[in-house]
Amino acid sequence: MRQDAATSVAIMLLPGFSMSGLGILMERFTLAGGASPLIFSCSGEKMISAEHGVRVQAQVLPALPLAARTLIFCGGRQYTAVSREACEQVARHTRGATYRIGIGSGVMLMAQSGLLDGHRVSLAESLGSQLRQTGRPVVSTGNSFTRDENVWTCTSEETLPLMLDTLLPVWSGEGEDKTLQFQSEVEDRSTLAEAQALMRNNLAEPLATGEIAGYLGISSKKLERIFKRFVGQLPARFYIGLRLSLARDLLHHSGLSIEEIGKRCGFSSPSHFSRAFRNHFGCTPRAERQQFVALSEDGGRWGLAGGNRTCIAG
Repeated sequence: MRQDAATSVAIMLLPGFSMSGLGILMERFTLAGGASPLIFSCSGEKMISAEHGVRVQAQVLPALPLAARTLIFCGGRQYTAVSREACEQVARHTRGATYRIGIGSGVMLMAQSGLLDGHRVSLAESLGSQLRQTGRPVVSTGNSFTRDENVWTCTSEETLPLMLDTLLPVWSGEGEDKTLQFQSEVEDRSTLAEAQALMRNNLAEPLATGEIAGYLGISSKKLERIFKRFVGQLPARFYIGLRLSLARDLLHHSGLSIEEIGKRCGFSSPSHFSRAFRNHFGCTPRAERQQFVALSEDGGRWGLAGGNRTCIAG
């Protein structure tokens, strides 16, 4: 990025801003653009207190609008509404910015100033009632970060690095391809985590791959591609592995019958359970339990044998 463009990054600090969020912004934009962003005060004070009391020196906003290509509103977890005059001043300085970025309560200041009308945003749940009180036509997505055209918002400093990973390739002129590729990976990993959570919550009554995909709003083929990419196996194979791992734990650490364990792990019959267990672990559930008990009673030698043992088929 050209030096003159890099110097047009301005960070507006709100009282109670996140100190770690400011540090991340300064580091990432300086590395990407080659020059440090300028820091301004939204409150008119020259010293701004962060969330935990640290004070940072900032420039007071000038009378004339800033010539900032990128304007960032860095806030914290709480927001105090500002006057109408202050909102008008914020809107005036932001009008010429190409990129408008809000973090934490900074999103609320943008909303109150009318900068987010008609946009989708990410906002901390604790600030949701204050957003509704503004009466502005702004939609909170519930996502950790949101891009809506050139408006970027995130809930807190915890989600800021992820948002910047998506934003900065576009901001620095590398184009959309890298950003879209990264965003697609983030979405796929999120889908994978949701699918795995559904599986873990439904071990006794397993869901079909199509049912899981339906809950997630995607096709079965897409779900299979995601699992093959990140796990190396199809969803059904991963699912049965979860169920059999639970069965093995119950064989080791419960007094349940083998038939009851099979039911709790979603197998329709003892023979189905035994066959699946043997295919996966190389021995029957009964042999697994017997060998575990024998090794556990073998004078403390279980700890050495357990990590490298072989089932005796039976």
